[in-house]
Amino acid sequence: MKTANFITSSCRYCRYYQAEGRRGGTCSQLNVPVQGQWKACALAAKPFAGPWENLEDVVYLEHAYALTSKDALVEQSAETIATAAEAA
Repeated sequence: MKTANFITSSCRYCRYYQAEGRRGGTCSQLNVPVQGQWKACALAAKPFAGPWENLEDVVYLEHAYALTSKDALVEQSAETIATAAEAA
């Protein structure tokens, strides 16, 4: 799954913007009054950003872990066979 190239262009599209009547709103990140039409600051965040957006990274990590575990299992099996051969 690819993430969307979403740029928060103004305060009203930011996750931290809280509308207050017709005069604008507040930025809960900075705790200051703002206007919805103002250009978004560097702290702006997508309104619906979630942990699922980096799902590809999780899949890659899971795959890397599976490969590492598989290699460790093969090494452990080889050691077990060598130990059994020495004992016999």
